[in-house]
Amino acid sequence: MSWLRAVMSNRDKMQSFREIGEALLKANTIAVLSHMRPDGDAIGSAVAVARVLVELGKEVTVLNQDGVPGSLDFLPGASLVKMPSDLHAPLEVDVTVVLDTASEERVGDEVWAAFGDRGLLINIDHHISNPAYGDLNYIDVKAPATGEIVYDLIAAMEWPLDEVVRNNIWAGISTDTGSFRYPSTTAHTFEVGAQLVRGGVDVGGISQSLYESYPLRRIYALRELLKELQISCEGKVASWKLRRSVIDEFGLQPSDTEGLIDVIRSIDSVIVAVFFEELEDGRVRVSARSKTPDADVGAVCGKFGGGGHQLAAGTRLSGPIDEAAARFLESVEQVING
Repeated sequence: MSWLRAVMSNRDKMQSFREIGEALLKANTIAVLSHMRPDGDAIGSAVAVARVLVELGKEVTVLNQDGVPGSLDFLPGASLVKMPSDLHAPLEVDVTVVLDTASEERVGDEVWAAFGDRGLLINIDHHISNPAYGDLNYIDVKAPATGEIVYDLIAAMEWPLDEVVRNNIWAGISTDTGSFRYPSTTAHTFEVGAQLVRGGVDVGGISQSLYESYPLRRIYALRELLKELQISCEGKVASWKLRRSVIDEFGLQPSDTEGLIDVIRSIDSVIVAVFFEELEDGRVRVSARSKTPDADVGAVCGKFGGGGHQLAAGTRLSGPIDEAAARFLESVEQVING
C-alpha cells in the first residue's frame, strides 16, 4: 500500500469550502473540467458547477475530451459541455476547476493542450487515489459522489440552486451510488437527495432516462459479452472481455457499456467482477468492482498504474487483451486468497 501512503502524505491540508468559494468569486474567467469517458457524476458535477458560476456572472467554459455521451445528453445544460476541437483560440482563464478526476492525466492531453493559461487549479474529488494535484484541493473519500461534494459547496456558499443544478447533481449522485444502493451511500447522501427532491427534481424522468432508455446495440453487446463470461477462483471472480471486433460490428459508443459490469457482479457467489475492453490503440481498459473492502480493487488497480476506490476502480494495460486479462486476474485472485 505504498502508493496509498504517498497519496495520503500529499493530502495533509485540504482547503475549506469557504476558501474554494472565495477563489471562485474572485475569478472572472473559469474553466470546468472532468475526466475522459465521462460518467453521470463527471458530467452532472461539471454542468452543476458551471451553471452556478454562470448565474454568479462568471465567464465559464466547460471542457471534456470526449464530450457528453449520448446516454447523458438529455441532462439540462448538457450543451454547456464543449470538446477541445470546439475552441477557436487557446483558453486563458483565471481559475480551472477539475471535478471527479483522480489524476491530471485523466483529464486528457487534448484538453490540457487547449490551454494558454489555466490559472489557479482547483481539484474537487472523492477518489482515494487522488494525490491532491491542485493549488486548492477538496477531496472527500467518504463522499459517494463528487455531486454530493458539489451540493455541499453550493450550500456552504449559499449560492443559487436552480432546476438545472438540482437535476445534474441528482444524476451524478444517482449514477455513482447505483441508485443509492452502494455501501458508500450515507445518511447525508439521503439528506442531500431529500433536499433535491423538495426542490423539484424530476426523479422519475431522470431515472428513466438514465436506466431505462438504452439503445438496442447495448443489448447486442451484452449478448456478445455473455459469450465471453469467465468464472474463476471457485466462483468468486467473474470477468468478460469486449473485443474490438464486437465494438466495430455494432458501432458501440463508450456510454453503451456503462454499468454492464453490474450484470456479472450480481452473481451471488461473485466477490469481484472485472470488465476488459480492447481500445483502438491496442491497450486494454480495465474496470473492476468488488462487493467487499477485503477485496480491494483500488489497490489492485494501483499496482497497474490506475486507481479509484476500494469497491470500484480502473486502469489501462498493454495488450493483447487475453494476456492483459490473465495478468490482472492473477492479482485479483491473490488478493481474494490473501
